[in-house]
Amino acid sequence: MTSLAYLDCFAGVSGDMLLGALVDAGLELDRLRGELDKLPLTGYELAAERQTRHGLTGTRVHVRDTAQA
Repeated sequence: MTSLAYLDCFAGVSGDMLLGALVDAGLELDRLRGELDKLPLTGYELAAERQTRHGLTGTRVHVRDTAQA
């Protein structure tokens, strides 16, 4: 089965909000981590949490910098 997502970001989209929406839509955080591990990127970690603001509930994905300065 193939899935397709069409994003109409006419005014832009923030990275953490997009990641949160994808996780809410069914993307497993561990799968996202596994795919990102294939890229030559280091110095970050991902964490997700459910949040409710103004009566709306969703997933917030945090991308934290872990690089040592």
